[in-house]
Amino acid sequence: MSDEHNDYDGISYRAETKSPAVFRALLCILVAWGVCFIGYYLFSGWSSEAEFAQKRQAKQQQQSLQPAMGGTPSAVPLKEGKRDEYIAMGKKEFGERCAACHGADGKGAIGTDLTRPDYKYGRSEQAIAQSITEGRPGGMPSFKNDLSHEKIEGLVAFILSLK
Repeated sequence: MSDEHNDYDGISYRAETKSPAVFRALLCILVAWGVCFIGYYLFSGWSSEAEFAQKRQAKQQQQSLQPAMGGTPSAVPLKEGKRDEYIAMGKKEFGERCAACHGADGKGAIGTDLTRPDYKYGRSEQAIAQSITEGRPGGMPSFKNDLSHEKIEGLVAFILSLK
């Protein structure tokens, strides 16, 4: 085989034409965008370290305000009349948020059986409130951003009333 016929390994070679103008324009636009993006990224002053420090400062500020707001929920025992209100509110919230995992009666489906006399992380008001706000490994999500202090107290009161 000679190179005159432009035949290599049984594949006929055909002289290539230029790529379409649309693709060349798209390539030029992409290169220009990349140069602008790199320039902006390098000279804008943004850094991931500064963003992380800003988020850390906001979290520290939030944590410093938490003790001023009364610490963990249910740190103070509720009066008997108020306890009934909190249990009713907690029952409603339990039905909306907790019953899917813990069962409507709290006997546990996917989640822990809440009618048992002891829990893995403790059955005190503070331990239950911490489980609700911070969540627990193995499936218990955190609800600190979803529930108010009062609703958490209601849930704690309702959970402690389960038998």
